[in-house]
Amino acid sequence: MLAIEVALLTGRYVATAVDDRNRAEWPPHPARLFSALVDAHFEALDPSADERDALEWLEQQGPPEITAPEAAAREIVTVFVPVNDTSVVGSLDDEALTVREARAELDAARPKGGKPLAAAEKKFAKAEARFLEAVRKAIAPVPAGKEGKDGPGKASSILPERRTRQPRTFPSSAPSEMDPAASRIVFAWPSATPTPEQRSTLDTLAARVTRLGHSSSLVTVRVRDDRPEATWIPDDTSPRRAGDEAVLRVVGPGQLAALCAAFELQADTPGRVMPASFQRYVRPRHASVASAPVPLFGDGWIVLRRLAGPRLPSIRAVDVARTVRKAMMAAYGPGAPEILSGHRASGGPSERPHLAYVPLPFVGSEHADGAILGVALILPRDATRDERLDVYRALDAWERQGRHEDEEAPTLPVHLGRTGELVLARLEEQASPSTLRAATWCAESTSWASATPVALDRNPGDLGAQDPQKEAAAYAEAEATLAVACERIGLPRPSRVTVLPAAPIAGADKARRFPPFHAGKPPVQRVLVHATLTFDAPVRGPILLGAGRYFGLGLFRPLRGHG
Repeated sequence: MLAIEVALLTGRYVATAVDDRNRAEWPPHPARLFSALVDAHFEALDPSADERDALEWLEQQGPPEITAPEAAAREIVTVFVPVNDTSVVGSLDDEALTVREARAELDAARPKGGKPLAAAEKKFAKAEARFLEAVRKAIAPVPAGKEGKDGPGKASSILPERRTRQPRTFPSSAPSEMDPAASRIVFAWPSATPTPEQRSTLDTLAARVTRLGHSSSLVTVRVRDDRPEATWIPDDTSPRRAGDEAVLRVVGPGQLAALCAAFELQADTPGRVMPASFQRYVRPRHASVASAPVPLFGDGWIVLRRLAGPRLPSIRAVDVARTVRKAMMAAYGPGAPEILSGHRASGGPSERPHLAYVPLPFVGSEHADGAILGVALILPRDATRDERLDVYRALDAWERQGRHEDEEAPTLPVHLGRTGELVLARLEEQASPSTLRAATWCAESTSWASATPVALDRNPGDLGAQDPQKEAAAYAEAEATLAVACERIGLPRPSRVTVLPAAPIAGADKARRFPPFHAGKPPVQRVLVHATLTFDAPVRGPILLGAGRYFGLGLFRPLRGHG
């Protein structure tokens, strides 16, 4: 058994969530602990070979159990930080990188000798000469009268009191009980069998770790001889339990090499993604309380809010969803995985849940107009860590395409043809309206109403038949189809389903205003209906029903008054 304890010296943990720069991470991810140990290792003037061996052993022990107290996210305050201005002396990063690359090629060519070595030496000499010339120009004094029109202004702008300031946030969490025992997190590997030498080496290395997460998140770290009862355990098989699960970044074999490679490539840039895998964690059953049934779709949403562009009505939901899907797949590149595309490698439709692209309409309040305020990327609860990583990679690649220098939240353009360009960005949580909060759509309730109509999986018949018996039979068939659809996404069968001719909540558009929706092979036009659902006991969302559930149709909102 191996257990590593992290004590929060300031009583709080400052770290940004991987999917939202304005949300705090809790509990601390195992990958952060490993990176902190690696950082301590390389801070030494002469990194120990024993420490490296111990780290390579640790990365192979699998995801640890975690013991962490309950914590509350502290209020986020935006501060404005002076930036380092390189506009006067210029940036030498590109030239320095060229020198490093040329030196690496030279080292690789030495064993070969001959022409390859001569070519590499020539390339290195040129790169070094360009770098030295760039340094000379950067530090050379400018002759009087040659400053240019904006020279004095640029020079004065690097003075501390005149630097421009960029907004920054530092999300943090604080344990609910502010005492020394409550400010400790323990990572434990119950099946690990380190040698006495490995345990001692890891303890020595851990003692040199001073922070976890942000530089203000001061810690002490040590190896323990015992392990407390775990509050989070890695588990991919347990039934889904809302509020009792989390997806954390963990490490695997090759993590140390991946971190070293990322460092050599100067991966410490905006938008970087720590090399890691994603692991589903759950609370042990004896530590969890009975919770409401949950659907197969998760509540850890990635929300893209609307920044600019046309204010589209909810009847355009499918168009927006399909365009966002296309952008994500294009950003990922060739061979987009099933979790993104919804199709198997053979080309047929996926037989298991995949990513849903769900536009979020403004509904359910007095002034609601049904306009799309953002798009939620909703993963299945049982998505594997590799599938989650694929989604984050695609989104990160999309953001990199539109990122500008010093931009915190890069814009994501959604091209809608003649309609224009809808501009999205990852959600800044503290400024979000309720429509863009996952909690709005995932709260427990016994009563639910459709915000967008459901594309029925089966044709119920003529809902507008003149014959009352045929009309009643069609409505009964539609309601039965919706009840089965609830069971299909993992919820209990509702006690009552009511198909409605009109939208059931304020701001929602009538079903007949939505364009025809086709699904299946061959494509078949589906009947669109609004509905309400009533369950005998509260259930949690998100509830997405019908053939269009992966494109924003069949989105239900809880009616809190009946929860």
